[in-house]
Amino acid sequence: MAFQIPAKVEAVFGSQTRAKVLGYLAGLSVPQTGYAISKNLDIGVSKVYEELKRLEAGGVILSDFDVRGSKRFWLNDEDLRSFLARNMRILPAGDWFSPGRIAERREKFAETSRVRVDLPSVPARDGTPPFAKEFRRTPAKDRALRRIRGGSVRPQ
Repeated sequence: MAFQIPAKVEAVFGSQTRAKVLGYLAGLSVPQTGYAISKNLDIGVSKVYEELKRLEAGGVILSDFDVRGSKRFWLNDEDLRSFLARNMRILPAGDWFSPGRIAERREKFAETSRVRVDLPSVPARDGTPPFAKEFRRTPAKDRALRRIRGGSVRPQ
């Protein structure tokens, strides 16, 4: 997954890997394993687990073991989550296409139909479209183009 982290977000968190991991955790609806985070962000597993360990030690994220014994991580700070949501969004395809997210996007799209925008119309002048002069080439330009194409310099 090739994407760019905003420079201000990277500066706040000190490293691009940490910013990506936090951005990914901020957008998740369910806790994820370090391996799943690594796979979805296309970052080495050891780098991801190193950042997860630091973040967990600092109390920024929480973890718990699932029924199979896999350690799953999630972001527990709502202020940090909202900051990351405003500045970057990293979602796995499963979350993006989940029924809840699709319903949310459709609802927001329906809200846009209520927005009314009145744009002034530009009247046509003497049957010619507005700004027609901008699309006409001068004879000098035609000669230059013929010269480039290998045609005659003189108009025919």
